[in-house]
This record gives sequence, C-alpha cells and structure tokens, in this order.
Amino acid sequence: MGNRVRRLGLAAAVGSCLLAGVATAQTASQAATQGPLRLVPQPSPSPAVEPSSPPSSLVPPQPAPATAVVRPGQPAANPAPIPQAAPSADPAQFTPPTHRPQPTDRVAAVRAFYDALGQADAARANTYVIPEKRGSGAYDIASMNRFYGNMSVPIRLLAAEAAGRDAVRVRYHYVHVSGRACDGAAEVALAERDGLALIERIKALNGC
Repeated sequence: MGNRVRRLGLAAAVGSCLLAGVATAQTASQAATQGPLRLVPQPSPSPAVEPSSPPSSLVPPQPAPATAVVRPGQPAANPAPIPQAAPSADPAQFTPPTHRPQPTDRVAAVRAFYDALGQADAARANTYVIPEKRGSGAYDIASMNRFYGNMSVPIRLLAAEAAGRDAVRVRYHYVHVSGRACDGAAEVALAERDGLALIERIKALNGC
C-alpha cells in the first residue's frame, strides 16, 4: 500500500515537471517569434526655424592700383594727362552786330532814316547818310540824340514819295517836350555809293 502511494506521488511530480517544461518551451517559442521588446524614445518636437533673410549682396573690395616701380635705367611712364577746361572764346574774335544794310531803293532809305530818328537812334540814322557827312554838322550823333530824344510825341513819317531821280519828298510830324508841334516837310537828296542809296542832304520846306 505504501509503495503504491509513493509511485503515485512520483508520477505526479514527473507530470508537474513535464507540464512546466511544456510551458517553458511555449514561452521561448513566443519570444523567438516576437523578438525582444525594444523601447523606442518618442521624438521631441523641434522648434520652428524661421527662414533667415537672404544676405545682402556684398561688393567685393576693389584692388588698389599697383604702384609703378621705376628701376634704374628704365624710363619713367608718362602720367595720364589731366583734363583741361575748354578755352573760352576770345571776345576780340567776336564780330559786333552790324546795322542792317542800307536799302538800294531811295524811298526805302529815307523811310529807314526817319524810323531811326523816331527811336532817337542817331547812330543807326547815320548809316543812311553818305560817309563824308556822318557824325558831323547836322548829323552829329550826340546832338541828334539829344534833340530827337526830347520829344513828347516822337517824329513820325507821314508820307514819302520820289521827286525825281535822286530826290524824295517827305512829310512828318512831331511834338517837342517844350510843347512846340511840327508838321514839317522836306526834300531829301540822295546819292548812290557802292550800289546803295544814301542821304546827301535834307532841305526843310517849312522851317521845321
């Protein structure tokens, strides 16, 4: 009876060992299939990086001009010419403006003469006079400017018409600053010089 009990206890112990071995084998098989467990750290969110502004374009430094080295016996290089200002024109080279040329028509010459007197321009009036009488006697420039410049009503030619081949008869009007008025008439004799009609003399017909 005791032996039977011992055999049953031994069988139970062997069965427990077998069950434990089977459980251990299953656990090992699962571990081999699934592989070891690994802890993977979660990535921490990185801060947003703002785009940087593009670097400003830098101008590369310009190389300094090399200093010329003159060796003994070597001719020195000619320096670059210094720009010179353009020379100003010589005033002596300018031709002063001349008066308008005298007309060849006798009536036109007389009209131009009295037009100059109406502007108290004795110098221009003299250009219509023959050269030998210009600026002298009744055609003195200072005297003419003084007289015809003192008019409350400047002299004005009213009529001019040919009176023969070398004469022109005129009528004119002016009022002096003194109040004396003149409705004058004159006969103007002309001569031809170098193809131009020029005044030779003026003869008043009514005293003014």
